[in-house]
Amino acid sequence: MKLLRLRIENKEGFRSLQQGFEINFHSLADTEAMEHFRPFCFAGLNGSGKSNVLEALANIFYHLEVCVARYLPQSIQNPDNFKRAECTPDAFTLEYLIGQHNRKCYALYYFDKVTIIKKEGKEPQMFIQSFPFDESVERREVSLVPSKNKESAAEGKTYLPAHIIGYSSGENEILSLPFIKSRLIHLDEYLQAIRDNYNDYDEAENSLIYIDSNMSQAVLLTCLLFEKDDALAPLRSVDNTGILGLRSFRVNIHLHDFEYEDNKGKLQKKEIMELLEQRQLDFLKKCSTSWFLDYKTNTLSLDFYVDEATKEAFRSHFSNALECFHLFRLLYELNNYFIDEKTKADVYRSKGVYTDGKLPTPSPSQDVFHFLDFYITKELKKTGKKKDLLLRSFSDGEHQFIHTMGICLLLKDRRTLLLLDEPETHFNPSWRAKFVKVLNDSIEAGNKGNDFNVHLLKDVLLTSHSPFIISDCLPDNVILFEKEENGKTSAKKVSELDNAFNTYGTSVELILDKLFDYNQSIGDLSFSEIEKINIDEITTPEEIAKAKATLTKFGESIEKDMVLSQLNRKLKDNPNVKNL
Repeated sequence: MKLLRLRIENKEGFRSLQQGFEINFHSLADTEAMEHFRPFCFAGLNGSGKSNVLEALANIFYHLEVCVARYLPQSIQNPDNFKRAECTPDAFTLEYLIGQHNRKCYALYYFDKVTIIKKEGKEPQMFIQSFPFDESVERREVSLVPSKNKESAAEGKTYLPAHIIGYSSGENEILSLPFIKSRLIHLDEYLQAIRDNYNDYDEAENSLIYIDSNMSQAVLLTCLLFEKDDALAPLRSVDNTGILGLRSFRVNIHLHDFEYEDNKGKLQKKEIMELLEQRQLDFLKKCSTSWFLDYKTNTLSLDFYVDEATKEAFRSHFSNALECFHLFRLLYELNNYFIDEKTKADVYRSKGVYTDGKLPTPSPSQDVFHFLDFYITKELKKTGKKKDLLLRSFSDGEHQFIHTMGICLLLKDRRTLLLLDEPETHFNPSWRAKFVKVLNDSIEAGNKGNDFNVHLLKDVLLTSHSPFIISDCLPDNVILFEKEENGKTSAKKVSELDNAFNTYGTSVELILDKLFDYNQSIGDLSFSEIEKINIDEITTPEEIAKAKATLTKFGESIEKDMVLSQLNRKLKDNPNVKNL
């Protein structure tokens, strides 16, 4: 998919984005650019509204997913928990291009232009146009209401992304809220299917997936089990993570019962694994090196020593990495089975920041699923030695790299929108400089063997303060967010600014100066000390020598060189001094 335009139209606006705020992404006048890797980088000072755009898109797609869903749990059908005519933001226009799996190939000629319009207090409407997406082609409205008998989702589901991926390097509860809601819907779908003996339950309809530390483990695991060596090359590079492969891991599954009230108000119990035991859990047992059931704690433990036979077992029982990932995703979400209905309702009804932060964390006795002894074989950069390390011993920066590369590999052939909020926060400067390239390498590595352009399937939006990342993005794809004097937020492509310049391959100093109004090459503390050297007040050779001595404690920088140059000029112009 490729985003075209988002406009906020409700009177209150959305967070820091006022009514009338508009952001333009890809241009129909330059469709060739869509065939290449062109991530959008949102730049700007803190509080300028960058993350609010990611949040708005996540909220909009969450709302649409619930509107079109075939099978919704009763909890979300409660009108207090979800209203089709109320969204946050409540009025907007969203346009994008998207292709379909049933078309001959992924080429823009076979894409549709999707326009979603929502007015305040009204249900959203979806319209589609085929190529060339202009007035020569009739615009057709597509239903966002599922069939009355719930045999199928609404037709509009076909024109939504297969996955919306969210990631934030910090505790960004604003971005994660619609993803938390989606997890609860998935959980309630599953629990209701058990209550209703609904054997047709498959993976969740909802497309939103938030990649936190737990979900990242599932991403990495499935990638290392299913992907071939050439696809894993960006991950394995010693200059990146140096991960060579998966050595071993254990899966613990507590076979809890969950309690519910039947139609007569009577308390009932059922095994929480009921829908998984006949197929998926049996698959895991067949793939494991050994397994055992502890009857005292009712815990199923499966051990996996990973070699080629293990990988072949997984590949024979699961059609692909994504199917396996969805099983682990569900198991993780089942950890929230104990959350009471009131807490769920509070989350479903929230329109702002979920102030309690996260959902309650299960105690060890409540936990349904977790990984243990997750060992990764890694090549150490300094020594070149190979060593088995626990995944939890990896640094925050390494985990961030894994998040990003893994999800690109996992969703290689899926129509995906990635919303990445400051994904490079924990990176060292070298990793920040190579992040965009690694993103591109990961997407292209996952495309090997396919006969379509994978870049047409994905759009990547990321917020960043890093000049290294900005310098790897084209000026049409770097969007500067600023607060204007009237308090309104503006979002303009760098190519459209009054002081437009080419960001691609531009030095970090120039980017800092032009986009962040920071024209120093050193930190403020050291700069303030250099500024104390008042050139105008230095008149004697002794004072010049003293100032030079002061400068010896500073490292090399443009600022230091400028002061030295002025001191040397004064020294040269002083006729009473021959040498110092």
